[in-house]
Amino acid sequence: MQKEAFYFPHFSNARHDRKIRRLRKELGIEGYGIYFMLLETLRDQHDFMYPLADCDLLAEEFGTSDAKIKTVICNYELFDFEEDGKFFSPKMLVYLEPYFKMREQRIQAGKASAVKRMLNDRSTTVQQSKVKESKVNESKVKESKVEFSEMLSPHIALFADNEEVIKFFNYWTEKNAKGKERWESEKFFDITRRIATWINNASKFETNKPQQQLGKLQQNMISLKNVHDQLTEEIQNGTFVNPYK
Repeated sequence: MQKEAFYFPHFSNARHDRKIRRLRKELGIEGYGIYFMLLETLRDQHDFMYPLADCDLLAEEFGTSDAKIKTVICNYELFDFEEDGKFFSPKMLVYLEPYFKMREQRIQAGKASAVKRMLNDRSTTVQQSKVKESKVNESKVKESKVEFSEMLSPHIALFADNEEVIKFFNYWTEKNAKGKERWESEKFFDITRRIATWINNASKFETNKPQQQLGKLQQNMISLKNVHDQLTEEIQNGTFVNPYK
């Protein structure tokens, strides 16, 4: 089990929510426990959803009845449902959004660091030629590589992904018949303008590609963003009502 699967927020005043108070009144502490065990189960799923048809398996795991679990899921407006018969918690997705953002930032930072290391590794590696080169020429090739990687490193964050960084690096450091790299053969070379042109061409290519159908998780994340935007708007215009008060 991944470490991240253990985390989801549990607010100390959750028991005061109107829907949960109704749940506790009718099903007692057992209903309250079932609710949070369902949230734990949803958090363990890669798409944060679980099939309603498999509630009998949860009943066996929780030590309760299938009927009680379905009552908690269906009777208190605590969960929503997909057309394929799966249920999920919209509120849990909203509360997890800051965690998703922080995790994505760390992933991107790690990828950027890995690319920088890779470029530096490549920059200090000189490929051996079939014809023995002189030490002077070998030094010039090495210096050329280092200079280009140093020019590129501050701009890595501009690219959509690491694959594009590698493509850009490989393209401009390709050597011609005279042993000069492509960028060295240019009369003028402004790396920021070259990157802008590269990204613009790449975006045009992506626009012309056929769009793939969104999966359930992607649809849920879009729905999550819409809910977040709606909550933000309500808070800003003063119409938001805190359900925990």
